[in-house]
Amino acid sequence: MMHKALESINRVRGVLGSALVGTDGILITAEMTDPQMADLVSALAASLADMGGKLGDACGAGAVGQILLEGETGKVLVLGVPLGWLVVLTAANVNVGLVRVEMRQAAKSIG
Repeated sequence: MMHKALESINRVRGVLGSALVGTDGILITAEMTDPQMADLVSALAASLADMGGKLGDACGAGAVGQILLEGETGKVLVLGVPLGWLVVLTAANVNVGLVRVEMRQAAKSIG
C-alpha cells in the first residue's frame, strides 16, 4: 500500500523520488533510484521538520503541516502524516500544486 502511494506521486512529471520517514528520521520506505540518497534524505527531512516545528512554535504558527524548500535546481516537499513525514524531491519546474494533491492522496491511503 505504501509503495503504491509513493509510486503514484513519482508518476507526476518532474518528481525525482519520494519517501516515507518516521519522526525519528528513520526511513520507512522509499521510491528513489539511490538507496543511500533515501537514507540521507530521510534523516535530513526529519531534522528540517523538527526545526520547522520549533520555528512554528516560536512564531505562534502552530504545528508544521507541510514545508516547501525551493532550491536553484529543485524542490523538497515535506508533508506531515500520522507515521511521520512524506518527503518528495522534484525538479525545479515541477507543478507544485499537482505534487501536493498527490501527496495528500498518498497520505490518506497510508493512514
